[in-house]
Amino acid sequence: MVFGWLIRFVVVMLLVRLAWKFVSGLAQGATRQPVSGPARGASLVQDPVCGTYVDQGCAVTARRKGAVHYFCSDDCRKAFLEDDVSSA
Repeated sequence: MVFGWLIRFVVVMLLVRLAWKFVSGLAQGATRQPVSGPARGASLVQDPVCGTYVDQGCAVTARRKGAVHYFCSDDCRKAFLEDDVSSA
């Protein structure tokens, strides 16, 4: 008889814990600031090294012969500038 009450108590406590985690998750999701991605209609530019398209506002830049070039990462920028030095 005591064993039956103990099992019921454990089951009820597990259900209460699950309900609490669910409700607290809803509250955190409702109060958290949304993660902002690229702005709608953001202008994309193509990386001249690897060909990836990058949001112009987030891209790494380099100037060469008066033109601005946009890169997805510092590695692509470095490769582009090294190629410029080796070709000169």
